Amino acid sequence: MSKEFTKKFFYSIVLFFSISVYSQSHASLQDFDSKKMMINKNAMIILGSWALGNIIIGSIYNFRLNGETKYFHQFNAMWNVVNLGIASFGYFNAINSNPTNLSNVEIIKDFNSLQNFLLLNAGLDVAYITAGLYLKERARNSSKQDLFRGYGNSLILQGSFLLLFDVTLFLIHQNVANINLYPHLETFLSNGAGIVIKIKL
Repeated sequence: MSKEFTKKFFYSIVLFFSISVYSQSHASLQDFDSKKMMINKNAMIILGSWALGNIIIGSIYNFRLNGETKYFHQFNAMWNVVNLGIASFGYFNAINSNPTNLSNVEIIKDFNSLQNFLLLNAGLDVAYITAGLYLKERARNSSKQDLFRGYGNSLILQGSFLLLFDVTLFLIHQNVANINLYPHLETFLSNGAGIVIKIKL
């Protein structure tokens, strides 16, 4: 997978995410939750497309190439089997979600849990990149240089993509909350009790 293709794919992520968000204010938490799930659905389409592309391209070049490049594509394919599973689960969860089954407090708690989860994932993504750099360094003194370099480069690529993906998704959700959630918290919680931490970015 060329650097030019990767760059264009990254740009398309930001554009696709941007199109999926609109800035009208809503007076219902159910509307806010529906918008959140719409964004998640689009995000899972992006993740699934990335995973499927890596599986197809990685599988093809795994059998056509040799050396470091072979292992790079091999690891891309293996890694994205998991991503494809996550994307499929997340997509069906998003389209089958029904915000009317949740109370206002539950919707807010669910949103906060999602944001915390994305931040945790971003931390893991940095760990993936670090592991990739470690494998490349280890390759210098190893008899398996091609394998370590190929797998290391793959980890750096996949970790970088996931870091961009998770941080972008976090910021988009946060922006929607700043417009559609936080200004109306008193109204949303007027019939219930709760403690809410407001984050402004």
